[in-house]
Amino acid sequence: MKENDTIESLFGDLRGSLDLREPAEGHRDRFRERLGKQAGRSSRRRLNLWRPLSIAATVALLLTASVFLLRPDASMEEQVASISPEASQTSHYFANLVAQEVQELEALSSPETRPLIDDALRQLQQLEADYQRLESDLVEGGNSKMILQAMINNFQTRIDLLQQVMEKIEEIKQFKNENNATNVI
Repeated sequence: MKENDTIESLFGDLRGSLDLREPAEGHRDRFRERLGKQAGRSSRRRLNLWRPLSIAATVALLLTASVFLLRPDASMEEQVASISPEASQTSHYFANLVAQEVQELEALSSPETRPLIDDALRQLQQLEADYQRLESDLVEGGNSKMILQAMINNFQTRIDLLQQVMEKIEEIKQFKNENNATNVI
């Protein structure tokens, strides 16, 4: 109730000082015209500010997207090296060892041993494909210890395969030499 009393007393005090005259003719039209001009200016200002801001935002978005999309991904070897530097060094060592063994096999190639060598090379390609799958599993976050052990086993299998092929080639050569020796006598 005190609020009503306060409002009534306020208007009571202002009773003689309030302007009760009607506005001049066309006042409303002039007022609307002024509001329209101000609204036009502010909307133009907004449009003028939005255009450069939207262009700048678009350019920033395109630059950011190009940095992420056009950035070359790290190779599988680099990713493996970042996860386990020891595994990377070991794989380089074994890869060099396998490459040397393959060169030795190629040097021992003859018509009798060529099918054996070709079969060994196909098996090496399969082992290489298996190794690449292991690398991707390691990068994707699988059980690191098991995958690293499987990678080492893969290289050991390759080396064992190459050694077995080398032994078979030596047996073929010895057999050929023995046959040649018996034929000569």
